[in-house]
Amino acid sequence: MIKTFDVFFILLALVVFIWGISRRFRLWRVGQEYELSGPTGPRIKSLLVEGIAHKRILQDFFPGLLHLFMFVGVLMPLTVIVVTQFMFALPPWIARPLSLVLDLIALAAIAGVVLTIYRRYVSRPPRLDNRLDDLSALVLILLILLTGIFIEGLRLSVIGNDVRAWAPAGQALAALLNLVGLSTSTKGLMAMIVFRIHFVLVLVFIATLPFSKLFHIVSSPMNMLFRSLEPKGSLNLLDLEDEEAESFGVTKIEEFNWKQLMDLDACTQCGRCQDHCPAHLTEKPLSPKKVINDLKDHMSLRAPQLIKAKAKGNDLEDAPPLVGNIIQEDELWTCTTCRSCMDHCPVYIEHVDKIVDMRRYQVLMESKFPEELTAAFKGLENNSNPWGMGRDGRVDWAKELDVPILSEIPGEKIDFLFFVGCLRSYDDRNKKVTESMTRILHHLGVKFAILGMEEGCCGDPARRVGNEYLYQILAQTNIETFKRYKVTHILTTCPHCYNTLKVEYPQLGFNCDVMHHAVFLQESIQSGRLKLDHPLKKKLTYHDPCYLGRYSGIYEPPREVLKSISTLDIREMEHARVDSLCCGAGGGWMWMDEKIGKRINLHRLEDALTTNPEWIATACPFCVTMFDDAIKDKEMEESLKIWDIAEIVEQALFGEKKLTKNS
Repeated sequence: MIKTFDVFFILLALVVFIWGISRRFRLWRVGQEYELSGPTGPRIKSLLVEGIAHKRILQDFFPGLLHLFMFVGVLMPLTVIVVTQFMFALPPWIARPLSLVLDLIALAAIAGVVLTIYRRYVSRPPRLDNRLDDLSALVLILLILLTGIFIEGLRLSVIGNDVRAWAPAGQALAALLNLVGLSTSTKGLMAMIVFRIHFVLVLVFIATLPFSKLFHIVSSPMNMLFRSLEPKGSLNLLDLEDEEAESFGVTKIEEFNWKQLMDLDACTQCGRCQDHCPAHLTEKPLSPKKVINDLKDHMSLRAPQLIKAKAKGNDLEDAPPLVGNIIQEDELWTCTTCRSCMDHCPVYIEHVDKIVDMRRYQVLMESKFPEELTAAFKGLENNSNPWGMGRDGRVDWAKELDVPILSEIPGEKIDFLFFVGCLRSYDDRNKKVTESMTRILHHLGVKFAILGMEEGCCGDPARRVGNEYLYQILAQTNIETFKRYKVTHILTTCPHCYNTLKVEYPQLGFNCDVMHHAVFLQESIQSGRLKLDHPLKKKLTYHDPCYLGRYSGIYEPPREVLKSISTLDIREMEHARVDSLCCGAGGGWMWMDEKIGKRINLHRLEDALTTNPEWIATACPFCVTMFDDAIKDKEMEESLKIWDIAEIVEQALFGEKKLTKNS
């Protein structure tokens, strides 16, 4: 029974809890201002569906199920109901099903805790750190659940068969206690002692929650509630004309915004991001989980110092820069921005945005970046392509294909602008894809045009490596050209161009209908305009490009295109759709050399080879190049081909004899 003096300890635990929570909130507030955008409805839905119902957590089913068991067992008012059964006589029609449900929940929660302890400390998956904080939290929850069940067993042992109880665990424990032959007074004393222990454990749970790993019970749902509703591929836009800005990018923990600092506290250290990171899987120093936890540990030290100094009106001595001290340079630069970490994080932590923000400071303020990027930056600055090739070379592929150029057909109405992109314009292998797409467009009678020498790089390579200044110059130049020609519809075969034009150019004031060629081909086939009658009897597997799949959510259109060719034997890789492995070219790695660990493109090729394919299909110029290089490295050019879906469609449209070489 709860006594009067117990109320004092309950209030004390609540005061400590509230103080601890407010302390963490104050740490976040040292960050920069950040305005939430978007409606409230999707946020509440995220909290209910992803957080409470565990939809996102259950994507990794077994550990997700164990977490669900513990979550329900902890949050269900088991303790309150047990106490209530001491204090009140509930009607049997309420007490019976209630006691059964609570009993089953408690048993499931106990099983969840025990299996989690086994998983962490016996089977020991590499992605888990298994700190003392993890074990103490699990043991505390287990003791609360066990003492709750034991109280129920003692009560039933004393009162006998209670018509209000359908509690199999409690009744089984009561039967065992009765076999021991303890007196009623002894069992009553035991019940009082166990209840006191249970009561104290619950108060300890409440009071210590803000100071332990269990704080994620609060911070993770909050992170879901306040998650970004901006399009997936949209990085925050820097105001480079802000005269009051002392620097651009992030080099101190307080230069992140408050939502990014909340992210750090929301991390449950589950390691899913690490398990799906292509850099980590290929033995590079990057672990997204480690980046977040290193930043969190630094925030826990630095933020209180900032708060104390501000309260006293003092200036705090600058902390050492994050990069090189908290986050190592190899960690920062081995990220391919594939977004796999973010799509697999159950609590919506934004790893890539933080990495890009730190890259921005390194590039814009320190001029410190991998040396290979120097040539790419120079090429982008001088000729608007990463190789620095002449602008006249951008249209070499079109010389024999009768492709209209916008500047040569002033005022003529077109269905859309074909935005070719740098790789599809200059790279010999990818030019073939552009040619295939052009022949398909001519076959369909589509009125289109290109910008020719007026087309420039969309800016994606510069932005992803942190050169926001160069990105905005490239983007604004393209936007001015688009507006001059009154462009309203764009078709592109590059997912990086697609994401940049569709999602990021609106930040600079340009909105346009942008379509990826996978969707265009799918719609043309479904409408009956494109008939693929030539059989292609090949074993094929499809690779999902990161910027088409995880960034833009386009998974099925390219598959539907391939399925429309009935003679293809299509085989899915183990890692497909959201689980697809990166080709290794994103985040600037198309222009850098992998010097640490295994090459990512070889890792992905080996995954594809498990399907025993003759052809690999994709829908991205970066992926075509990386697979082509990997196939050559393995000397498999004769037995294995990499095609863009446009090339496969062309072969099914006109016959395989049209394209007999893959290079």
